[in-house]
Amino acid sequence: MRLLSIFAALVATISLARAEVPAIEFGGERYELNFEDQATSEDGAPGEGLAEFTLPGETVEDWTKLFAYHAYPEMGDDPMAAVQMVGKVVIENNKDANFAIVENAKTGEAIIDFLTWTPESDVMEFNVFRYARASNGKGLIALQYAQHIRLGDIDVAGMQALRARSIADMAALAITPAQDYFARKQGKSASNAEDDGQPTLARAGGDN
Repeated sequence: MRLLSIFAALVATISLARAEVPAIEFGGERYELNFEDQATSEDGAPGEGLAEFTLPGETVEDWTKLFAYHAYPEMGDDPMAAVQMVGKVVIENNKDANFAIVENAKTGEAIIDFLTWTPESDVMEFNVFRYARASNGKGLIALQYAQHIRLGDIDVAGMQALRARSIADMAALAITPAQDYFARKQGKSASNAEDDGQPTLARAGGDN
């Protein structure tokens, strides 16, 4: 009975650990956590954070579609300013790229979508970012959806439909899971720093 009790406790612990690893439903598809990282600032406080989710069978190095959480604790608290900065960077990197911005005056959130590509590449990258204030009031949280599109695989009407659908899906998605995710990560990072006296990094999702 003792061995069975230990085994049951072990199974319960493993199940709980897996339950803490989030998954994302977006656009009718399920994305699993594939990589996560939490930087630290010079004073040991949690810095920028990242969690990347991929479709089954894909990785963060080789993907067709990707979803991500971003944390920017030192980016200020203005989502509109953030998306304007993203748009500026997009054009600086590709003068032929284009972007559009939508602001939600009620929530203060902002969404930017853009289509860009690297020179001589036959693959374009479509992105939608949604910025909101962090739950603790320190900086911003962003949701990102990205999709690789090969030239010739989609026409103008298809691209317009993809943009409209992705922006609508992004606007409708609850942002609290991302806010809570980084609140937990930052709490763990702060606790670990106090215990060890050293800043800590979150490990890749498979190491949880």
